[in-house]
Amino acid sequence: MTCKYTAGMLRTPCQFQRKTLTSDGSGGFFEAWAPLSGSAKMCAFRAMSGSERWAAQRVEATSRNRVTCRFFEGLRESDRVVIGGRAHAITFINVIELRDWWVEIDISAGVAT
Repeated sequence: MTCKYTAGMLRTPCQFQRKTLTSDGSGGFFEAWAPLSGSAKMCAFRAMSGSERWAAQRVEATSRNRVTCRFFEGLRESDRVVIGGRAHAITFINVIELRDWWVEIDISAGVAT
């Protein structure tokens, strides 16, 4: 079976980030998001579904999407991806055909990251 992805499908810029501890200058630390090394990539973005729910006397909208990009080492579900200035939580990472060429990443927006 041949892979269904080609380089021409990668049209959307994205950046992967990881939560890190950063010094606050007073001897303490705080958590901040830092870009992963070499994580500025082009990806194929596809919307999967969206929903709204009533919670805490307000409407919360969420969307589930999938991005596909070239494989790179070290990506985790605890990381996040920023597309167009909007942060998305990573929910699932699928290495296509286990060949380390392409990776499909399911992401959610509108949820806490």
